[in-house]
Amino acid sequence: MPPRARIYLHCVVGTGIFLLADGLSQFEPTDVGRFVAYLALALISGTWKFKVPGISATFSTTFAFVLIGIANYSLGEALFMGCAATLVQCLWRPIEKRSVRKVFFNVSGVAIGVTVAYNPAHFEMAQALHKAPGMLPLAAFLYFVTNTALVAGMVALLEEEAFRPVWRRLASYALVYYLAGGVVASVIIVANRLWGWQSGLFILPLLYLTYCGYCAYLRSRGALTEA
Repeated sequence: MPPRARIYLHCVVGTGIFLLADGLSQFEPTDVGRFVAYLALALISGTWKFKVPGISATFSTTFAFVLIGIANYSLGEALFMGCAATLVQCLWRPIEKRSVRKVFFNVSGVAIGVTVAYNPAHFEMAQALHKAPGMLPLAAFLYFVTNTALVAGMVALLEEEAFRPVWRRLASYALVYYLAGGVVASVIIVANRLWGWQSGLFILPLLYLTYCGYCAYLRSRGALTEA
């Protein structure tokens, strides 16, 4: 690993671990049954993943659960859900040899992304109730930019490429998939409000259909490498 990539890795992992530890200190479950149910679904979703064409990175459907965590739970719960699902994503049938560094980097990146997305969104909602509808798009945007930028930074350093073209390639594949996951998450969040959290259990088949549809699209382009 090039020296700059090693320094970058240590900075991301150090920041991520600090934010995760601080966030978990704010773990405040109000409904343990609901949290455990969604956590189990998030862990399952971490097994539905594919490799980004041309880049050493993988996507899964856990983004939807990050948004649900930000909308419905405390910061500690959202961090635990997102990081646990990402850990499953890293360890479940990896297409490449398992790397402790990569696992720590990915989990830390999610911890940073969740924290960056959670605080401004909830600050906006706290200012006035009418700002609540804007919370989810703001959170989705912040998480998308933070997460893809962190991954693109590492890939660029490892492959000794410029950051901007790497980020553009990564974002071009991620954007549609993230948008689809965001729509599913939004539907489930609304359903939770209207009919109770049990209605949100339908998120799993919806996400699986999203995953299968995007995989079919990549296969049609000859660009899919399943992880």
